[in-house]
Amino acid sequence: MVIRLDENYNAMTSTALLGYVGETNARPVSVEGMEIDGADRYVLTIDYGDGTVYEVDITGGTWTPTADILRSVQTVSCQIAAKKLSGQEYILVKKSRIFRLRIGAAIGDTAIPSPSVAADALDRIDAIGRQTHADMQTAVTAAETATTAANNATKSATATEKSADTAEQAASRAETAKASAETSATQADTAMQGAETARQQAVTAQNAAKVSAAQASASAQQTTADKNITAGYAKTAKTCADSTAADRQAVQTLATQVTADKATVAGNAAKVAEDRTAAETAAQTAQSIADSLPDDYVTAVGKIAENTAEIANVKLTDKELQRRVDALFDIGQGVTHKFETDTDTAYQKAVPTGAKLMSVKKVGGRSIVFNQNFQPRKEINNGITATADSDGTITLNGTTTASYINFRDVTPEQNKIGKYAFKLLILNNPDNISMKFGFLNRSNSTPAITSGSSTVIYNQTQHEISLGKATGISGFVVGTVFNDVKIKIQIFDLTQMFGSGNEPSTVEEFESMFPNGYYPYNEGELMSMSVNNVVEQGKNLFDCYGFSCIAILNVNGERKLNNSYGTTISTIEPTNKIVVTQSQAPESVIAHSNNGWFCVGIKGMEQSKRYTFSFDFTTTKMLIQNPVLQILVNGRFPEDAINISELNVKKRVSFTLEYTKVDDRQYIELRLSGMSGIFENFQLDEGSTATAYTPYYTPISYTIPQAIQNLDGYGWSAGTARNYVDYENKRYVQCVNSVDLGTLNWVAGDSGKVGFQTSQGTGQKLTKNYNILPNIICSKYLAKTQNAMWGKTSVTGITTNASVDGYVYVNDTSYTDATAFKQAMQGVILYYELETPIVTDISSLIPDDFLRNIEVEAGGSVTFQNSNGDSYRIPVPSEEEYIVKLSEVGGSV
Repeated sequence: MVIRLDENYNAMTSTALLGYVGETNARPVSVEGMEIDGADRYVLTIDYGDGTVYEVDITGGTWTPTADILRSVQTVSCQIAAKKLSGQEYILVKKSRIFRLRIGAAIGDTAIPSPSVAADALDRIDAIGRQTHADMQTAVTAAETATTAANNATKSATATEKSADTAEQAASRAETAKASAETSATQADTAMQGAETARQQAVTAQNAAKVSAAQASASAQQTTADKNITAGYAKTAKTCADSTAADRQAVQTLATQVTADKATVAGNAAKVAEDRTAAETAAQTAQSIADSLPDDYVTAVGKIAENTAEIANVKLTDKELQRRVDALFDIGQGVTHKFETDTDTAYQKAVPTGAKLMSVKKVGGRSIVFNQNFQPRKEINNGITATADSDGTITLNGTTTASYINFRDVTPEQNKIGKYAFKLLILNNPDNISMKFGFLNRSNSTPAITSGSSTVIYNQTQHEISLGKATGISGFVVGTVFNDVKIKIQIFDLTQMFGSGNEPSTVEEFESMFPNGYYPYNEGELMSMSVNNVVEQGKNLFDCYGFSCIAILNVNGERKLNNSYGTTISTIEPTNKIVVTQSQAPESVIAHSNNGWFCVGIKGMEQSKRYTFSFDFTTTKMLIQNPVLQILVNGRFPEDAINISELNVKKRVSFTLEYTKVDDRQYIELRLSGMSGIFENFQLDEGSTATAYTPYYTPISYTIPQAIQNLDGYGWSAGTARNYVDYENKRYVQCVNSVDLGTLNWVAGDSGKVGFQTSQGTGQKLTKNYNILPNIICSKYLAKTQNAMWGKTSVTGITTNASVDGYVYVNDTSYTDATAFKQAMQGVILYYELETPIVTDISSLIPDDFLRNIEVEAGGSVTFQNSNGDSYRIPVPSEEEYIVKLSEVGGSV
């Protein structure tokens, strides 16, 4: 959230939502414009209306609400005050008017620590600190025992006069052991002091938490830190115990050496061994205590190390895997929900895992030069008569005298360097003639087909331009008979449409943007794909328009299938359940495989897309030994029949299909053979994976207000520049302007350098580099760099001056006279990037909550539909912010 204060200190907020009950560390608040001369402290007061008032310091300009602030669903009164220090207290300098913010209901089921829970956690740290103190004391005792053993060894060596040299060596070794033991004692004492410090910190934090509920969330975070400190000291204790064991080994070595050097010290050595055993026992006890620290600490540390090692071995190239790793880290920091931003350019975006709410922050548009430049020629060619209808349908009749049919010579628009898409659509082909389409005598044809459609993306170079003179179909033998064959053909200049380097690279990418089977002839129209609707849809795409069967009969009040051999549909629910009952004897059922046959009608499946259809099926009656369930898509079997062997057991059935459109119907047939059963919980997922069932709901469309759509230049773009609506800050930013080239005065360019030029363009952004493509797009000419055109009048294109505002250059050898050229430019539109964007306040045009906090379903989608409906699906720039539940992204430790 952003709170802005104007010159009168009136507060304006980017959203009325302060947060959701239970959130913590998830929703930062920024305050702008609060600075006042003389003030050195700024506070935000939050009044709950029941006498409870919180005051938070916002001097730094940012503040994050915690769980104790977001304590209940209600509207709170807020006010910002500027203060200055006077003597021992702060006095008021200026305050804002009261404004109201809303606290929403909790969006997840994960509990957020309350002040009391935080206090309990600190009590637990206090108890563990005391236990650690006791453990350290045990370690000290072990060290002292080792010291005593060393002292005894020293005394034994001193008492042995008959072997003075050896005894002195033994004493030296004993002295070394003593020093080691004293070191161990010092380390143990240090660990004890550390534990005492941890305990005191825990007690302090506990008291602070109990005294101030307003600091509960911060105390809870400190709990994590104290826990880590305590665990650290526990590890130190364990290290001390290990050191004691090392000292024990030194004493053992000393005793062995004394025994070998002098038999007279054997008794004393035995005493050393006895004391050594005591030290060993104490050390083992200390280590056992350290090993038995609560799972909350030891186990957690172990799991963190384990996860860290696992993560280190994984290449984080997958976006979703990276999200999971980040979520696990944040969960470890006590964060339950988080904001996540999506800035991808797309027509439709998938809702990420764990997402609960979405706010649309920014939406831009996309401009293209749409074209489809194939026009058939009506004449007899190579034995075939071709006729063309106004809707683009070509009808072919006759017997071929060659292995190809010409349609039209290659036009100048088609015969130039660039990337093209060729498409052949077969509407009627009774004799299943295999054919392909392209520029004849070039290796650019579409794949050969007998039905449906085929498309190819073709990159045409200077070499290809010199080959072939006509477009046509081929791939058949001489003498092939065409009997009322109907086809449609399309050629798209993708370079003109999107600009060089921005063309679709695959057929799938192209067809996802242009889903219609056919687009009429268009030599080049500058079209802007403005977003008119934002549509939120759940992951279940099973938009059912009903269940149907072949000739359903009403017999004695029951719905029966005609010729279905006793099958009755006893229950039909409009969208999600059907009960099928069969009563015929097994021998009758065996003879007929189509009994229990019904259809599920589905809306919205798209041509050549993969889907996964799933449902729950329960067998309620078996009439034969091996009943089966068969599934067909538009009359074809995508998978083998499913054998059913269990009775009254719900089974989840799923299969993947690639939808091929036959006609306007979209249906899946389900056939029961030899049994009765219940079908329910239907789901259709896009892709090849069946996800967990969720009910289908009608997509929710949010229409952009007409006042926004009417803004000058709404939906325009030029190169990488685009006009966009900033919904978060309620402003419209116009970075692209337009001009009709026919309204400008043109003159012939410098001789041999440029065709035509004008200095009447205004406000265009200068690129500062003659080799950088300017952000422009034109309905007639392809954008070029200045260096690509200047001095090369044979290069057709348009550019702007890189260093002088207002200059526009065009090369087109079709014109020699500036007056004729200006006349030809009537209606030719140029979009260009502005040097200084125009920013418009739109706060009065949209409500505060428009496109804010929209409920979404993970795995669903958000679509940015343009004014052309679904005829064009051009990716547009947008930015969305999701509130994500982290436990659903990465799971919890």
